[in-house]
Amino acid sequence: MTRLTPLYSSLKAFQITYQTPQETLLTTPETLPTAEPATPQISYTVADADLPDISIQPESKMLIGVVIGAGQFTTAGTLYWKMLKNGSAVNDGSFSVSANYYYTINAYFLDVAVGDTLELSLWSSVSDSVWDYKAYQIQITRFKVLGNFRLEYKTASAQPALTEGNPSALATRPSRFCFDRASDYGQEISPPQTWDVYRSHETYGMYRLHYGDRIYANGVSTYTHPTYRPVYIRNECPTLFHIRFLNLEMGV
Repeated sequence: MTRLTPLYSSLKAFQITYQTPQETLLTTPETLPTAEPATPQISYTVADADLPDISIQPESKMLIGVVIGAGQFTTAGTLYWKMLKNGSAVNDGSFSVSANYYYTINAYFLDVAVGDTLELSLWSSVSDSVWDYKAYQIQITRFKVLGNFRLEYKTASAQPALTEGNPSALATRPSRFCFDRASDYGQEISPPQTWDVYRSHETYGMYRLHYGDRIYANGVSTYTHPTYRPVYIRNECPTLFHIRFLNLEMGV
């Protein structure tokens, strides 16, 4: 008698719940220095409580630390910024800000861990500019599940969702789903979507986030606006997968 092993395993539900971003709007804005400060204005140490909750842990994943800073210029000038991780410079740059405009820096630290300190230093070419807003969030990218499986991508949420300081979400980009091909850097896909057979990419896992991984990895996006602060961009972060592992064995 021939015995056939079931084609698929029982259903596994991978639920990801994101933490609410930590936001601070200063009651009294702080004046920016005209030279790089000895101590960064914005500093955040990654804690266990900041990590998204996952119902079933994957084989591996990577964390992105999103750090946002914002403020305003009275006189037109140049804003200088530097990203630091555990005291070491990650990236730096500058951009112009018009008179009476707000500015926002969205900084993305790729591959962080609990205990890492993520910092953003700000300084200005003029003496009457200020900073008054900061926000932090941890996001998940390169979520890897091993083997061959039937993948149902069920839901996602736009992250971060900011509320303080008259915010404006400029854009939201879907995650890039990656397949088991070294040359395939992923395809932007929103839920719901089903693949009868799926295998994670060796490097990028099932998916990679657009902002902070596909682009702006260990870098920033910057914006200025006469009214809105912060102006920010969001990832469409996956929040629920249904997986049934493919069983290719046959028994007799």
